[in-house]
Amino acid sequence: MKIFACKLTCISLFFLFCSFAHSQSKQTNTNCNDFYLNVNRLKPGPASSMLPFSIVLVSSIYLLNPIIQYEDKKILAGITKEFSVGFGNFGEHRAAIEYTYIFKSSVRNSLKLSYKYDILLKDIEPSNMLQASTVVSIGAGYFTNFDNKGVFPEVSYGYSIRNHKFLIYPYIKFRQIFIFDNEKSNITDLSFGIMIGIANPFIEMKIRNK
Repeated sequence: MKIFACKLTCISLFFLFCSFAHSQSKQTNTNCNDFYLNVNRLKPGPASSMLPFSIVLVSSIYLLNPIIQYEDKKILAGITKEFSVGFGNFGEHRAAIEYTYIFKSSVRNSLKLSYKYDILLKDIEPSNMLQASTVVSIGAGYFTNFDNKGVFPEVSYGYSIRNHKFLIYPYIKFRQIFIFDNEKSNITDLSFGIMIGIANPFIEMKIRNK
């Protein structure tokens, strides 16, 4: 009898819960529909309030970016990190510095100073909120590993997340370095990761909430 009473109580509580949930669902159905409609209407543009925190978390985990370098008929691996300062409405014009450390190489450290131009593949407007756009970047710069010097063109593709002040750029980048010394081999490298920079510290944009 005790087992039967326990089962009966559980069944009764289950039906009471279902009845309550059903009545509540009727009251909140309109709000839920509005919520899902709003979610479905979202387009790439102003990010949610949680996006900056997610980006900072991912960026902090992925501080150092992998790089593969082909030099003197050898394939070498290392880590690299780039920081840039932008100009223009969204920092499309960027001056950048990048430090690279190559494992198992006689010359391990190198610096690259470069200019880049970001071609934003989506129209975005000045905003205090972070906005996203796929990007193709082209650039050129100066290379030194404190033993050899050279110049390079580069191209990268990624997903730019920025407002008028801050830039986060997950990317994949290809670069060809031409060494000045003809007796030294040129360098080809491929890198990928997350670049963090300042989008535009020089212009105070007048932004109005619509």
